[in-house]
This record gives sequence, structure tokens and C-alpha cells, in this order.
Amino acid sequence: MPVTPAAPSQGLVPKLIPIISTSGLAMLEAVPVALPDYAVIAPDLVLMSTFHWCIYRPGHMPYLALFGIGLFVDFITAGPVGLTSLVLLLLRWTVLKRRRDFVGRAFPFIWGGFTIAAGAANALRWGIGSVLAWQVLDPRGFVFQTALTVACYPIMTLLFARVQRALMS
Repeated sequence: MPVTPAAPSQGLVPKLIPIISTSGLAMLEAVPVALPDYAVIAPDLVLMSTFHWCIYRPGHMPYLALFGIGLFVDFITAGPVGLTSLVLLLLRWTVLKRRRDFVGRAFPFIWGGFTIAAGAANALRWGIGSVLAWQVLDPRGFVFQTALTVACYPIMTLLFARVQRALMS
């Protein structure tokens, strides 16, 4: 009797897709770009990925994985160690608390929720960064990064949805 291949949603690999994709985006964020202050204004791909997967596949995006991804981002970007982990863990906790409000809703509502989350995440980064630097940091880079992250979210969520349908359904 021939062996039939497992359905895409079975097995370990589909369960790891949120972690793998978020880790891959973390590495992509660390690629050096020859633009001045690019790291300060680049869209936050890891934040987008975390928000999406915590809504649609929360069981596949555990706190421990986000903590590790956050530390990885901080080490490769030379950011304050633990800050990205803190932001990602707070994002996951908040999304899980409000998840029932997002599931089954129209995309503009989800995008609005992401806008609030991205603004809060960058406000937290700005505040902690200012405290660690012992001076008030210029908020323009944080504001621009938030705007760019929010603007890019629809494109990224389309990609995540395609990956989810193709590999996890």
C-alpha cells in the first residue's frame, strides 16, 4: 500500500512557520543598507510578523520564542539588550488579551489595532532609549518608523496570509 504524504498542516514544520518567518525577518532587518540612519527608520518587520501570527496562530508563537527572537534582534542591531524582547512579549500579551476582538473582523479594524500597537511599541522604545541615553531622544525617527511600519503592514499581512494558506491550512 503506497504511503500518502502528510497534509501541509500536519507535522512540526507548519507549526514552526511563524517562528521561522519572524526569525527570517529579524535577519533581514539586520542586513546593512547604505543609507544614513536606515536602521532607525526601517519598517519593523518583526513587529508586523509578531502581531499577525499572534492573532492567527497564537499557539505557534510562544513567549519563549519571542524572547529569543527579541534578544537576537538586539544583539545583531546593537540595540539595548532585552528591549525588543520586552516589546514583543508585551505585544503578544496584549494581542492575546484582545484577540477575540480581532478574529473575524475586517482588515481595516485589524490595521487600526496594529497602528495602535506599533505606536505604543515605538513610544516604549523611545522612552526607554531616552532613559538609557540620559537625554530626550529625537522622536522623529521613531515617528517615521512607526508610520512606515503601519504603511507596510497591509503588504506584509498579505504575504503572511499566503504563507498561512499554502503551508499551514
